[in-house]
Amino acid sequence: MATLQRVNKKGKKEYSDNLAGFIMSSPAIILLVAFLIIPIIYTIYYSFFTYQVVRPDNIKFNAIGNYAKLFKDANFYVALKNTIYFTVIVVPVQCILALVLALMVSSKKKGVAIFRTLYYSPQITSMVIIAVLWTILYNSNANTGLINAFLKSIGLQPIDFLNNPKTAMNSIIFMSAWQGAGYQMMI
Repeated sequence: MATLQRVNKKGKKEYSDNLAGFIMSSPAIILLVAFLIIPIIYTIYYSFFTYQVVRPDNIKFNAIGNYAKLFKDANFYVALKNTIYFTVIVVPVQCILALVLALMVSSKKKGVAIFRTLYYSPQITSMVIIAVLWTILYNSNANTGLINAFLKSIGLQPIDFLNNPKTAMNSIIFMSAWQGAGYQMMI
């Protein structure tokens, strides 16, 4: 314990900076272990078993059977391709958008506080509300979908953003980049 304390000029014992840092970071470490590390370990453990949540008494070890089944499933490769595509597009777009926004809001111009609030508000808004908002914006009906109503007003054909496999992923990527840019901007 002597290494964790030091004595100041007045003879009082003080805890070292290392201990103070550990004490202050311990709640975050406990939460990280409880809600990230332990679930990951359990996920890996249960991936080697045939397990049903509704029948926890009926658990059977099947070694790598789940993985063999996974790699034979064509949907796995589609999901993997979509995940990689989403990540490769969203991360750079969101970072670039956030950098541009951060540069804009760091200026001393009039109205910057309002602009900052507008771009940060999607981060504090519920994802349910954001999903409903973008569903209305992306609606394929030109009478109710705001983007398609605009396209129709300038003489273009409506786009089926979410039901067309060619446009759905990019529409979701755009929404996700927009939604997270405010948080990245503040960082």
